[in-house]
Amino acid sequence: MTMQRRSFLTPSAAGAAGAGMSKDVSEVITRTPALNTAGGQRTGHQAVGVGVSGRSVGGMTTHGLLNAWPDARITPAVPMSCVDMGNPSPAVRAKVPFAHGDRDGTCSISSARQAYRELPAAKAFLTFRGAGHSNYFGDSRTVNTFVDWMRWILYGDAAARDRPGADATSRTTTWESALS
Repeated sequence: MTMQRRSFLTPSAAGAAGAGMSKDVSEVITRTPALNTAGGQRTGHQAVGVGVSGRSVGGMTTHGLLNAWPDARITPAVPMSCVDMGNPSPAVRAKVPFAHGDRDGTCSISSARQAYRELPAAKAFLTFRGAGHSNYFGDSRTVNTFVDWMRWILYGDAAARDRPGADATSRTTTWESALS
């Protein structure tokens, strides 16, 4: 199974998968407001913005929404354990923190770092030293960091803007950011 997964996540295969999934996510974003109309399942709820996140192929789907298949409605995007899906689209102004293990044998951290370098601020990169492809996913540093990031971008929570650096800091992580 590991060999199949590694061969699947080549940049060209990831691009093919990401195209369909990124377009699917955009379609969901398009159709969701209809649920808020009179009689809809979410009547009376108002969205504050659109944020996306994913890990592995989901991370590539998330990153694909910022470049190859851009969706300008996305304001925060959190790709985790992904590869670079291309140059950022000028139409997208999402604020993007990445997360990646530096020992990921499935998705190269160097490819994710390239994606990070290509994006304008606000952006961040959380590296889990000694971590592989997915063993940091449920880690409280991951959860707290990205919940705060989403709160900052979606709700304008100034205190949340300042917390990710502290949330992510430990002896086994490296946090870097360019917030402006």
